[in-house]
Amino acid sequence: MHLFTKESEEKIDTFTIGEIDENDPIFEEFDIPEDIKSTLTKEDVEFLKIKVIAQPFYKWFSPTDTPTEKKLILKLDSLILVYLFLSSFVKTLDSSAVSYAYVSGMKEDLGMYGNELTYQSSCYMAGFIVGQIPLTMLATVLPINYYLPAMDIVWALFTLFIFKIKDYHQLYALRFCIGLFSSFFFPTVQFILGSWYKSTELTIRSAIYFVASQVGSMVCGYIQTGAYDHLNNYDNLKGWQWLYVLAFIITVPISAYGVFTLPGLPEKLNVKVFLNKDEIKLSRLRMIREKRKSDDKPDFKTILKVLKSWRFWILVIFAIFFSQADGISSYSGLPLWLKASNYSVYQINTITTVIPAVTIFFSLLNGIIADSFKNADPYIIGYVAILNLLAGILLVIWNIGKGGIMFAFFLSGTADSIAAVLYSWANRICSDNSQERAFTLSTMNTLGNTFAVWVPLFVWKTVDAPEYKKGYGYNIALDAAMLILLVPLTLLHRKQQRSKKIDI
Repeated sequence: MHLFTKESEEKIDTFTIGEIDENDPIFEEFDIPEDIKSTLTKEDVEFLKIKVIAQPFYKWFSPTDTPTEKKLILKLDSLILVYLFLSSFVKTLDSSAVSYAYVSGMKEDLGMYGNELTYQSSCYMAGFIVGQIPLTMLATVLPINYYLPAMDIVWALFTLFIFKIKDYHQLYALRFCIGLFSSFFFPTVQFILGSWYKSTELTIRSAIYFVASQVGSMVCGYIQTGAYDHLNNYDNLKGWQWLYVLAFIITVPISAYGVFTLPGLPEKLNVKVFLNKDEIKLSRLRMIREKRKSDDKPDFKTILKVLKSWRFWILVIFAIFFSQADGISSYSGLPLWLKASNYSVYQINTITTVIPAVTIFFSLLNGIIADSFKNADPYIIGYVAILNLLAGILLVIWNIGKGGIMFAFFLSGTADSIAAVLYSWANRICSDNSQERAFTLSTMNTLGNTFAVWVPLFVWKTVDAPEYKKGYGYNIALDAAMLILLVPLTLLHRKQQRSKKIDI
């Protein structure tokens, strides 16, 4: 059928549903929504038939990306990735401030001489666990461009309130609220990235997002150093109190930026001013070709089927091990050891930035490798688990000199560098149903972090710091468990790839 536009009367070859045989392979291979079918052109069909080739590690685009697609990718990066990077940065700035404030005067001001640092962390994780799954599932139905920035402001307000507290009990309550309202952010971001980017683009962008959290942790140290040196006792506030005030001031404009730039999801855009009709259609065709959806309706039956699938449980169990395997770098071992070794506050806040620097380097490296080489995910996860296991062994030995101890702490920074790899892998494994993706990603992060509420009370006691014998030994066991479980996860996923059958 030939249609003519009134403006140019230019002939355009367009398919209608009636003109395409219902047994045409294009409809057997892809689940194409009715509104896309009605405007499907020959060019669109050819686009769907393209077999995507992974880009070389030194290039941003795939050799199979069309010129129009390259422009779209850059626009998506500027709209989505920039905001997510900045939002992750300020979120980490808010949440990691406690560790820096603790060694910069908060401990003494609030009388935190026992296990209070561990208890506040458990309160944060309790809120995190309570809110994560329901708030993540809510993100699949609410306008994301309003939902995420609004939550940015909410948790920033609770962070700001910390500068006024008088005792650590108030800290416990505020940390619970911060954990609650920031809980859904990580799995929701993974869901958003998985709704816009191809498999060959996904991991490096997830890594860039994750790197923002490490940059936030590093910058937090520098901000605390500056606040301690230049703002301590200014306007009757201590340096650690100024850290929370500054974190809030930085958060507000970034939240406002997200309202205007975050486009929502391909099937239900909330902000269309930055994407034209052709770009919206191309975005949807890209995900149709990936066989990855983002508009499935919440369905209890789907959740029940997900709970019966192998991939849900193996991914969740693996995430439980992974989420705890960064204990060496997460439970303030390095700053507490530096303080016990009589390093100055300036040295402590500066040296501790090396761990997030290591995480940044390996996160980007692993993201590039994962996107450039097919099925590289298990190998990346495996080698990182071995490096982190080595760090645990060195710290269990302990009597290896200051240089050896510092090296082990720095090496532990590799542990979190596979977060983007693991969650991007899960995004691809659960591509066919958006509710399954959202539920699996949020459950992985929730149950993985559930153990962070009570395990630290036994193996990461502040009174045992900095020589956490139980904690370092526990970390070794977690890395070993990851290496063992990696085998069936890899074999089952490859079996799924070969059969191209989905069991939900």
